[in-house]
Amino acid sequence: MVTRRSILGSLATASLGKLFFQAPVTTAAVSPNHKIRVGALNVGDYTFWGIWADILSKKGEFGGGLLDMEISHCWDVNLQKAQTFASKYHCEVVEKYDGMLGKVDAIAFGGIYEVPWQHLLARPYVEAGVPTYLSRPFSYRMRDIDFILDLAAKRNTPLMATSVQEHYYQASYLQKRLDQLGIIKSIQGFCRSDEYPAHFHIPWFILRTVGYDVDKVSLITDDARKASFLQETILFKKQKGQPPFLASLHGLTESHYLYVNVIAERGNQIITVDRSPNKKETLYHYFAPQLVDMQRTFRGESFQSFDIIRKKTQIFLAGYYSHLERGGQLTGLDDVPLDWSPDYFKSGWIDEGIFQIR
Repeated sequence: MVTRRSILGSLATASLGKLFFQAPVTTAAVSPNHKIRVGALNVGDYTFWGIWADILSKKGEFGGGLLDMEISHCWDVNLQKAQTFASKYHCEVVEKYDGMLGKVDAIAFGGIYEVPWQHLLARPYVEAGVPTYLSRPFSYRMRDIDFILDLAAKRNTPLMATSVQEHYYQASYLQKRLDQLGIIKSIQGFCRSDEYPAHFHIPWFILRTVGYDVDKVSLITDDARKASFLQETILFKKQKGQPPFLASLHGLTESHYLYVNVIAERGNQIITVDRSPNKKETLYHYFAPQLVDMQRTFRGESFQSFDIIRKKTQIFLAGYYSHLERGGQLTGLDDVPLDWSPDYFKSGWIDEGIFQIR
């Protein structure tokens, strides 16, 4: 069975060896005696916040009683869209991205447009020890994710960076089944291709089940923004009792259907998940588990260590680098330069002048 192995040892010899990532805090970050006041960032376009608010807000599908979190404040680059969100979900708008300091217990990013600047938007909160959720795909540069992880480690700030399918019950179920399956021969999966990288969730599902010891990644697609076809290949390293193996992910258009087939020496294990036609049921089983783990992290029970967050970002960027710079060839994780970045999903989304030191 492939196990999760910390990359802290390799960090010591890497060019960023000076970073001092550590396991997130385990003591309660937020008092359990009141609802966690969450600040919502990027509530306007291409965001999960409309979905999450239906679960957390008093005006949402569940009337705010499902979890011990509530949306108390919000911010967006478009003030009018923030005001529309606040009016619908009864929270307070702040005009500056750092305007929620001292008013919230935690913050969460919900979209994709903000990702290239996410480490800067999150900086004042992480510096202040405010538990923070980073939106997928976490970062477009390794140097940026290293900056925010290092800051969180120094400030002892709970930090979470995940994708929705990592939180499915099926992921933990498959993880428990691996010992019975024996040596893994290969993994096959279907994923959503037409909005890569925003909805390319299935790699994180697979990594959570079989581990993060990835050697190389290959990505072949016709368009990194609106793919009509896509195939990603992930080569896992050799482990004790487990030869190297490949996970091959095939892109499907306009589908949230999850299919994973683990082919092993003692049989196969197939996992399938689809959305229900009932909206409330979909919110409950498809999206609520992610918020449950978010709430635990905000209270100090971190979902993943910082080195795993870094490794996930590295795997994502290696795929992008393979497609854009290597013609789809298998690419080692360390082959991606620290300052390399693909084009932003929405260049010019924010006025970078707001980040000038004041």
